[in-house]
Amino acid sequence: MRELCLPFGLPEDDLAQLDAALGNRIRLKKGEALFRNGATFTAMYAVRLGSLKTTVLSDDGREQVAGYYMPGDLLGLDDESAVPAIDLLPVPLDDSWIRDNGPIFVRDDEGQVAMVHFGFDGWGEHFTPYDHDARVPAAIAEAWGVRRYEAPFVLEGGAFNTDGEGTLLTTEQCLLHNRNLGRSRGDNEALLREWLGVEKIIWLPYGLVEDSGPLSTSGHVDDVAQFVAPGVVLAQTCESDNPNYSRLQENLEVLEAATDAAGRRLEVVESPLLPYVSGVGAGLDGVSGPGAGILMPAPYVNMVFVEGAVLLPLTGADGEDEVHREIGELVGREPVGLPTELSAFGGGGLGCITQQVPAGPFAPPR
Repeated sequence: MRELCLPFGLPEDDLAQLDAALGNRIRLKKGEALFRNGATFTAMYAVRLGSLKTTVLSDDGREQVAGYYMPGDLLGLDDESAVPAIDLLPVPLDDSWIRDNGPIFVRDDEGQVAMVHFGFDGWGEHFTPYDHDARVPAAIAEAWGVRRYEAPFVLEGGAFNTDGEGTLLTTEQCLLHNRNLGRSRGDNEALLREWLGVEKIIWLPYGLVEDSGPLSTSGHVDDVAQFVAPGVVLAQTCESDNPNYSRLQENLEVLEAATDAAGRRLEVVESPLLPYVSGVGAGLDGVSGPGAGILMPAPYVNMVFVEGAVLLPLTGADGEDEVHREIGELVGREPVGLPTELSAFGGGGLGCITQQVPAGPFAPPR
């Protein structure tokens, strides 16, 4: 992987209020996000685990604000000079979900990397305004000098994931019933094949119950299933008394019957622990302290792959250490837990506030 791209941007005059409300929890927990016009340093922790380069999108480009969150002790580094270099890229933002409002990167047979700029409509017009977010890929393309292909339909990165070998996972709830309305399943599949180069689309029925309704993404797949290797899917399941039980069982049935683009029956590994965290968020009228929100899910399938490690939600749930160990063994990487209360309260996870860029030279603009 060449680079990890994530949003950043918190008005400087809010910092003291944040410290007072959260008791320095952001600094102490090494990896968190404010979900709207927020700040995150999840990827800065990731940099310490490998040779990953990080670009932070800043709403105003003020390096002193970024510096507030980047001292050596924050990253667990004894030597201040060892703090990884962070590129600050000023880009106006409406939200901090770079997985969804940012570009999707693709690579050709020669290894050149380009970006696809999909349409963005605030998750089906659920969150406005989104004018700045809709222009994020164009701003990154101009700054980096990378070729940009503009797709004629709406798609967020959290709405799909792939195995890297031609198979794509998504949900009917999101793509068929809440985006690009009027297009059939066949229409959607043709567009996904054309713009992402995939061959096989596996349609799961549902996202999470909590990811439904007017303040949601309407069923993103990143909270319910994740390819962890070609032919291998980690599927979120839960206890029978959880309101998500029936829909996650339906998803499981689809996965267990599915084959991938290579014709292989999928190996489906269940992740049966679905932890919940107490809401911690920044409201319109100021910052709220811990416990201010309702319980929200923090699925382990919403993860981030970095060089040599996999970043997973850290919730304190019973049995979490074993879950981390099992996932680490499954993906062949060191499991690293990061707190996720703030992003969960905003309806997202660690994967939602990051976007990876494949290794390889950038294809030049046309």
